[in-house]
Amino acid sequence: MADSAALFGLIGVVGGAVLGAGATMFSSALQTRTAERIRRRSRAEEEMHRLISLRKSTREALKYLSDAVKSLESGWPDSRDEFMVGWQVARSAVTDAAEMTTIDGFGLALTPGTEEAMHERQRSRQQRWPRRRQRSPSQGLPGIVISLDVAGSAVGEALRAQDLGTALGPEDMRRLQELVTRAEEGRSALLAILLDRMEDLQD
Repeated sequence: MADSAALFGLIGVVGGAVLGAGATMFSSALQTRTAERIRRRSRAEEEMHRLISLRKSTREALKYLSDAVKSLESGWPDSRDEFMVGWQVARSAVTDAAEMTTIDGFGLALTPGTEEAMHERQRSRQQRWPRRRQRSPSQGLPGIVISLDVAGSAVGEALRAQDLGTALGPEDMRRLQELVTRAEEGRSALLAILLDRMEDLQD
């Protein structure tokens, strides 16, 4: 009887140890999964913030240009110097937001040279792996930043002419409107991709 009691006692001790070890392992695995889930959520929130900043900055820059063109049409524009002060602030916000999203795989060209290099890299990838589905960082949209620059420069030159007393003709105004429209189209393409990514982050 004593031997049986000792045996049952030993089994109980071993079983308890095994159960305790299993519970510890389960707890550790659960903590690891929870920590990883928290890290993923944190990364998703940070990326969402960056995408929202890019969406907001491009919207505000585009509105600033559009308002400047409307003021030229109305005949009551700001001076070029006044325009350039606000434009530099809006343009810097776009640049900062665009550079921050490179960590998320977005590649928005900030200069014509960068844009050409991006297109060349994409063509090279397609030649090397023709059957592989390419994820182009541009997809027709790295030019949004460049389009904003071109439109901003054109508006600045138009305001300079106004400051010097040179009246703008219908053709001049049509060109300014076309440049702003081109920037709007580029932002629309960008916005579609940003919204798709935002939906993915919310899943």
